[in-house]
Amino acid sequence: MKRTHDSRGSKDAVKERADVKGGSDAKELQGGGKPQSWKQYIDQAMPPQEQAKQEEPQPQAGPVRPDRRAEAKAAWDGLRRKAEEAGRSAAQAAGGGWSRVNGLTAGRLEKAGQGIAKVRDMVARHPVSPLLYATVLAAAICWTAFRGTYVRAYVMEVNGQPVGLVSSEDEGKAIVSNVGTRAASVLGEDYDYEPQVDFAPAYAAPDALSDTVAVEDALFDGVGAYMTAYAISVDGVEIGRAADSGELYRLLDEIAQPYLPVDAIRYEFVEDVQITPVEMPANSTFDLESIRAELSALSVEEATYEVKKGDTFNAIAYSLDMMPNELSVLNPDVIVNKLWVGQELIIQQAVPRLSVRVVTNETYEQEIPSPVEYIETAELYVGDTKVKEQGEDGMALINAQVTYVNNVELDREVLSSQTIKEATTTYTYTGTTPRPVTASNGYFIWPVRGTITSNFGGRNLWGSYDFHLGLDIAVPYGTGIKAADGGTVIKAGWNGSYGLLVAIRHDNGIVTYYGHNSSVLVSVGQKVYQGQIIARAGSTGNSSGNHCHFEVRVNGTSVNPRNYL
Repeated sequence: MKRTHDSRGSKDAVKERADVKGGSDAKELQGGGKPQSWKQYIDQAMPPQEQAKQEEPQPQAGPVRPDRRAEAKAAWDGLRRKAEEAGRSAAQAAGGGWSRVNGLTAGRLEKAGQGIAKVRDMVARHPVSPLLYATVLAAAICWTAFRGTYVRAYVMEVNGQPVGLVSSEDEGKAIVSNVGTRAASVLGEDYDYEPQVDFAPAYAAPDALSDTVAVEDALFDGVGAYMTAYAISVDGVEIGRAADSGELYRLLDEIAQPYLPVDAIRYEFVEDVQITPVEMPANSTFDLESIRAELSALSVEEATYEVKKGDTFNAIAYSLDMMPNELSVLNPDVIVNKLWVGQELIIQQAVPRLSVRVVTNETYEQEIPSPVEYIETAELYVGDTKVKEQGEDGMALINAQVTYVNNVELDREVLSSQTIKEATTTYTYTGTTPRPVTASNGYFIWPVRGTITSNFGGRNLWGSYDFHLGLDIAVPYGTGIKAADGGTVIKAGWNGSYGLLVAIRHDNGIVTYYGHNSSVLVSVGQKVYQGQIIARAGSTGNSSGNHCHFEVRVNGTSVNPRNYL
């Protein structure tokens, strides 16, 4: 900004400036004393040529700008007027309250006027730009606003790591104490938690302070009072826990191993087995062997077995670690020598705690049964057949996906079949003649119901070893003896040690004996039907009491009747 000069000489200009500043300043300036303001310093230090140039008349570009002192005075006067107007407005808004606060307002205005006068006098003596004072005022306002917005806080550091912003050191120490107490409660024993805790002063907005609960939880997590363990459950019932989930998966693999064939594609447990993470105290101990014992335990349960091609009653029993008579007790209505494919037998089996379902991919050769073509004939009874010309079975290469549960086949899905050898036809006669009631049915019923006093096989009889050829079934004297199956009577009468004996030849060539009878009710050559009364029980011949001696002969050789009853 350029200052306007008149056409007077430099001495007169200096004198004018001195007059403005005051008498003392003028004397000091004329006498060559030290300048008292930055303006005087600049005027004194300026070369004479430059001063003369500055003092030359300048063209007027507009109205002359008032002196800075006048500007400052006008600014402060305006500020005072605004303060007074604000006070009067407040008083008017308060109505009758002005009389009560008038003295207080006047006092405040008087003090404000005195302060403004001081500032104005200082400005008059030191003509510095009002911008400087505005800057100072703004800084004061900002500092007051800062103190009203921010509060004293502390950065809390634990073991050299900042963990939060707390309002006081006591609050931080309380957090540390709570962490130690919680750890001791979880572990069930004393726990010394003494980390290095430091606090650094800071200012922060109140809403910037940390949540003490969150800080405490974070420190507690770092203590390690809890650990992540893994629980194993079966059908929703927890069996046990282990420190590592891998231990439980390896244990399950060990349990399933006996049921996994080499060609297994995948396996799974029939039961719902889950392994889930759980939180536990860090000093917990685990017992993997108790989990192994629980998962490997066996229980005996009733189940069913489906008869397959080639099965026999005895073979089924032995394969299930049972005796034939045990299997017979479970299935009293089953005819042991007349099983059919798909028939279900009640069995007892040891069932493991975990049942393993395995899917395998199997390739094998399978016979293709010879197709049968039937030729009717009146020489056979209805239902009877006789092969005229036997064909040959074929062979196929099968690829199948097979599902097992505990090594028992559950399902078989054939994926592909390739014929290796074609099967040839079997021609068979089938009977058309109605079957008489005396025709054999092909299976035997019990001749009587009673107590078995002597089984088939070796025995001690009257102090000496003897091989018993049949079953002795004790019954009361005179009990009716039934034909085990239909057939033709070939013996009826006395027969040595058998006493009174009845023998029947059946249509399949098997012969049955019924001995020690008290009376015989049939004759040789007579046709009898299954269940017909053929004799009365007694104790004739080599006998120690009333009973029925039942004997089965195949091709003339005595066999165990239990295999046919």
